[in-house]
Amino acid sequence: MGVSGPPAEEAALVPIDELARRFGLRASAVRYYEERGLLFPVSRHSGRRWYGAAEVRRLAVIRYWQESGLMSLEEVADMMAGPGPGRSWRQVLEQRVEALRGQIGRMEAAKGFLEHVIANHEDAPDGCPHYEALIWGGDATHDHIAHDHIDHDHIAHDHIAHDHS
Repeated sequence: MGVSGPPAEEAALVPIDELARRFGLRASAVRYYEERGLLFPVSRHSGRRWYGAAEVRRLAVIRYWQESGLMSLEEVADMMAGPGPGRSWRQVLEQRVEALRGQIGRMEAAKGFLEHVIANHEDAPDGCPHYEALIWGGDATHDHIAHDHIDHDHIAHDHIAHDHS
């Protein structure tokens, strides 16, 4: 007897383990994409999920957007959903371009900081005014102390208010 596989009309289908292997994934990752509504098996045979060429391509698109577009699965799903009521393809793409601009800006800032550390510090940048300003979001000398003070005052006020209620 031959090896059991999908029916003849589904011979071009790929089982889940092979699909996962092609993309360097575990089968559990493919099942997770299914749970998220990103991927759908064409059929199930002998307890295995089988995928056609369209699904293989869809997984390639998902992986591309995750890796090169630095997109979360939620963002990938949004892109793949495409246009909808009150939303054209152009709007979908413009929203993603704007999100990428924001990511690029944050990445440029991180790159600039790392270049600053390389150029100005032999060790960790702790105490560097530039670094302190970045992590505290402003004037490194006193902003974090002021924020700390305000937070403690706010917490104390809330605590007193709740005690007297």
